[in-house]
Parts: sequence; C-alpha cells; structure tokens
Amino acid sequence: MIEAFVRGMLGSLSPVLDFLLENQVLVSSVFLVWLIIYGAGRYQLKRIEQRTIQLVVELGRKYAAENPRITSKTIYRRAYSRWAESLTRWAWFVPHRLDLWPVPVNADTVSQKFSFSPEWVAEVLRRHGVALREFGEGTDG
Repeated sequence: MIEAFVRGMLGSLSPVLDFLLENQVLVSSVFLVWLIIYGAGRYQLKRIEQRTIQLVVELGRKYAAENPRITSKTIYRRAYSRWAESLTRWAWFVPHRLDLWPVPVNADTVSQKFSFSPEWVAEVLRRHGVALREFGEGTDG
C-alpha cells in the first residue's frame, strides 16, 4: 500500500523507485560513502574549532600581557589572518552549510559553519580566564 502511494506521488518517475528497490546494495553503498564523508567533515570541523580556541587563547594571553587595555575586536583582527591561513593545514574539507556535501576549507566556507567573530573571541577568552577591557574585570590576564 505504501509503495502504491509512493508510486502515485512519483508519477512518471516511478522507474526511479524500481531502480532503488532492485539495487539496494548499490544504493546502500552510496549512502555509506556519503555518511563516511559527512562524518569526516564533521570531525574536521570540530578539529578546526578546537585549534581555533587554542590559537585565540594563546594570542589573547600574549596580547593581553603586552597591552592590558586590548579588546576582543583587536585580538580578532590580529588573529584572523593567521587563522585563515592555518585552516588549510588543519583540515581538507568540511560539510556545506546545508550538510549535504563536502566543500573545501577556506575562511568563507568555515565561517558559514563556525562563528569566528569578535564576540566569539571574547567568550572564549572569558571562559579561559583571560581578562579584557570590555569584560569589566581586572586589567591583567
């Protein structure tokens, strides 16, 4: 009954359903490969996030020690170029913003999935105990 309903919805494309039902191993293999690629992309995106946190904390501590009045926007501007050039060393591809296919790693594609911004930098530094001027905390980190 469900198959008849699906065939009715597909109309003239019902041979596609015949192909899918007759070639289940092929269809399953294609989905398995897609799942593996998707998983690898998610893993690489997580790795990018971890390495970005390390980079921001390292630079935040360094710049806060040099200038206690520094802001997260300044740290973001200084870290962005280093971050953008490091991306290709950290990963090969990440999932597209719709999560359907992989896209090469660059600053634009990663920023669609991962919010690297001055606000994010401020939050990461706050969580790691680096005090900046806009936090209203002390001046030393």
